[in-house]
Amino acid sequence: MAARSARWHNALKLALQKEEGMKQVFQLATTDVNGIVPYVRSHVLRDHIIHPSLPSLPLLLTSTDIRTPKVTQINSNPNHRVEAHFWIKATNEQFRVSGRVAIYPSPDLVEKKGIAGVGEVYDVFRSQGWNWEDERRKQFDSVSAHMRASWCRPVPGSPMDSYSDAEKWPVKVMKPGEEGYDAKNYEDARGNFALLLIDPIEIDYVELGVMPNRRTKFVRQESDDERWKEVILVP
Repeated sequence: MAARSARWHNALKLALQKEEGMKQVFQLATTDVNGIVPYVRSHVLRDHIIHPSLPSLPLLLTSTDIRTPKVTQINSNPNHRVEAHFWIKATNEQFRVSGRVAIYPSPDLVEKKGIAGVGEVYDVFRSQGWNWEDERRKQFDSVSAHMRASWCRPVPGSPMDSYSDAEKWPVKVMKPGEEGYDAKNYEDARGNFALLLIDPIEIDYVELGVMPNRRTKFVRQESDDERWKEVILVP
């Protein structure tokens, strides 16, 4: 039987295509180092990483500043689990994606905060020489100059004396060869930029745009014949 993409992932991609405005924004939830206090923040879905031989096992790619508290929170979780939440207003659909995280920061960092991806998908990429540092650099250069400047600031969440302190920070970080390029700002920003990948394990998919409403749980399976078990739930 030919490998197929996951039904929940097809639904998510289709819903995101129909969304208007900031369609790639989702919420990412973690807990504190003691696993007690929840924290949630908005992220941008930058890409879907899919190996051709495993189309039903996508990785959801976003990015982070390696200095943020969320990196410490994820590292403190033995299973490196998070939950991503997508609400698609255009279709009235909700996706809650629970999965394991991998974090790929600059290899030049002195403090090792990265989390190497584990499992079948990463093994396949690794066996074919996939280089996550190349992907990190590509993703960094693909964002806007304004966005790159956000990684050229003091440590996120650290205290400031005044809001006006921000006026001293770079507004844009240009790439090499572009007008206004500053090598130090570029290297500093890229040094703080890290890939964050979610390897989905369980998805709670709610369809409120149909009557009666529908809710389906997708649970990842180890079997090659059945990658995702679907369970119909009360909405």
